[in-house]
Amino acid sequence: MLKLADIAVYSPDNRLQLIAEVKGKTGATPEWAAQMRRNLIAHSAIPPTRFFLLATPEHFYIWKDGSESPEVKAPDSIVDARPIIDPYIKDTRISREQISDSSLQLILTSWLSFLVNSKLTVDSVPPSEKWLFDSGLYEAIRHGSIETEASS
Repeated sequence: MLKLADIAVYSPDNRLQLIAEVKGKTGATPEWAAQMRRNLIAHSAIPPTRFFLLATPEHFYIWKDGSESPEVKAPDSIVDARPIIDPYIKDTRISREQISDSSLQLILTSWLSFLVNSKLTVDSVPPSEKWLFDSGLYEAIRHGSIETEASS
């Protein structure tokens, strides 16, 4: 049974561009992420899409054009999630290690909403977020829309 991913992001012309799955697991390795991606694809839990992001409190594992083949494939990019997540939790009593899946999904949805609705340039983002432009993800989702599993 095909389930809507935790977060789906569409281009302005309503084409699916990004599927994001959220796991509150700390200590995740690239090998664990690759196996998780393989399992989701093998069980038809995610539809084919241009970008697949597996988000943990510590890292974002990203595959480009990688949600169709079910083999274990290393992420194309591994991004430090701390600069993205920490601003959302800085005034709370929650540490990254305590973030639940639902809290991390809310944070990721907020961040992706910001990206979709922003007018960023490669020079306006911190070095830790230049990957958004290098990968083509920002252009693919800019001015698009977001759906979460809860909203389906």
